[in-house]
Amino acid sequence: MSENGPIVVLNSTHYRSDAIIVAPSELEPPSLKLEDIERRMNQLAGFGRAQQTIFRRRENNLKLNDILHWLWDPAVGPILDELQRCKAVSTGGVGIHDLTGVWWIGVGPLSVAPFHAAGYHSPGSTRNTLSRVISTYISTIKALSYARQKQFELFGGSDISCSTDNSRSDNIIRKPNARLLLMSMPKTPGATKLPGASQEVQYISAETAKIGIETSALSEPTPTAVLNEVADFNFVHFACHGVSDVNPSDSHLMLPSPDGANAAKLRVRDISTLNTQNAHLAYLSACSSARNSSRSLADEAIHLASGFQLAGFSHVLANLWETNDSASSEVARDFYHLLFQNHGTGDWHYQVAAPFHEVVKRLLDKRPPNPLIWASFIHTGA
Repeated sequence: MSENGPIVVLNSTHYRSDAIIVAPSELEPPSLKLEDIERRMNQLAGFGRAQQTIFRRRENNLKLNDILHWLWDPAVGPILDELQRCKAVSTGGVGIHDLTGVWWIGVGPLSVAPFHAAGYHSPGSTRNTLSRVISTYISTIKALSYARQKQFELFGGSDISCSTDNSRSDNIIRKPNARLLLMSMPKTPGATKLPGASQEVQYISAETAKIGIETSALSEPTPTAVLNEVADFNFVHFACHGVSDVNPSDSHLMLPSPDGANAAKLRVRDISTLNTQNAHLAYLSACSSARNSSRSLADEAIHLASGFQLAGFSHVLANLWETNDSASSEVARDFYHLLFQNHGTGDWHYQVAAPFHEVVKRLLDKRPPNPLIWASFIHTGA
């Protein structure tokens, strides 16, 4: 399973901490203490809330930077050094295509750890994960195997089949291009407005129209309408509010009720029961869409992102906590621009992970002291 890059499992108990690496290497256990992990991961639970004052956000940015330094020094940094020493990952380079992918599996309290954002992010620093590898999260190795079973071409192209009669002509069969379903909720009853939601969906629609990708925007994206439509599309994009519930199966995207007067819930439990044979990418431009708020079920990795993976999506782009509306729109727009610019050539799975890594890195370069904004964005899946 590590042919496309190493898989790193990090676990911590009262007795010791371990890093299990699926790659041709050996590594000393990371020097992380369970009490430190629990304390710092508990701090993460309060980060990114929209109601924070400017002072509180500044304070939490400092705390989050401290967590990212702590996560790097005894754990992520030594792991990447060892993977580089044994040539399981590249030494890096100037572009995203010079970086190797790494799949992170956090166990117990570390299931919410932002390994992709670990390190020191002052200008020019390479002592951080983003400068060294392209990070993806996955719940289990079996889930990774399942996600990788699907290959996909963004642009269908043509196949030639032999004629069934005696004529010398061939039948040209055109494979369809990707189909994208868009849903946005700039105004949600009982919640703050998201002006960026309309802007990002308009941009995506304009870009797809230029390159021949079929796009459909639901005018009334009620939970029932979404569940009825999702299976017919390769990509789905949600720009709306997300809620992480203490009962993870009740975590949900906030969509309109049939009469439009109230907010309705598209729950994890409903999403995960879908059977989507042609699903490949779910972009959840929604707060806390990769967050499990249940401490007792931390190992279960039950959240909106995992719900879409269970439904058959090989890739899910999501957020660890509540984040900035304009930043979310910026990341979404830049991601699709890079994805379509590449025209889907090369390994499909890498062509999703690499552009997303690049746009998050761009956001970091613009706002290095503000990890609450840029560290929330993650890629899960193949």
